[in-house]
Amino acid sequence: MVDLIGLVLAGGQSSRMGRDKAELVLDNERLVDRSTALLKSAGCKEVLLSGANGLADRYPKGGPLSGIDAAVSTLPDASKLLIIPVDMPNLTACLLQGLVQQAQTKTGGHFCLQPLPCYLIVSPELRKYLLNVLTQPNSDRSLFRMFQELGVPEISQPENSKTLFDNCNTPEQFTAMGGRL
Repeated sequence: MVDLIGLVLAGGQSSRMGRDKAELVLDNERLVDRSTALLKSAGCKEVLLSGANGLADRYPKGGPLSGIDAAVSTLPDASKLLIIPVDMPNLTACLLQGLVQQAQTKTGGHFCLQPLPCYLIVSPELRKYLLNVLTQPNSDRSLFRMFQELGVPEISQPENSKTLFDNCNTPEQFTAMGGRL
C-alpha cells in the first residue's frame, strides 16, 4: 500500500490579506504549522509544502495547479496526495479521512461544490493535464475544470460541515475566526 502524502498549498500571493497567510497565527499556532499537523493527524506519513518555504512552483502564476504540479513532479505514479490550502483552518482530520475513505477511485475525489480539500492519485494523465494547462497562456486553471477533465468524482459533504470549509483571505475573515494580525 502506498502511503498517504499531504500537500499544503501556501504559494499564493496573499494579496487580499496583505501578508503571507502561512505565517499568520491562530490559537498560538502559525497556519502552516496547523495545516501540517492536521494532515499528519489525518494519516499523512509525509507533508509537503508548496510556496516560498517549500516546493518551488515551476509555473509561479499557475495558482493552486502550480502548487499541485510542484508536488506531483516529485512523486511516483500511484502516490496518494491529500491537498489542503493553508488558509482553511477549520478543516478537521475526521473530514479529511472521510474524503480519502469515500474517494476510492483511480483518480481521487473532492467534496461537492468545494475545490479544496481534494484527494488525487498521481498518474500520467494528471501529469499531462498539468503540463498542458500550465504551459498554455489563458488556459482554464480552475480545480473544477481539472476534476472534470480527469474524472475526479464529487463526494457528498457531511451534514453540518459548511463552516469547516471557511477560509481566511482577508484580515476581516481572519480576525472573525479568532486570529490576530
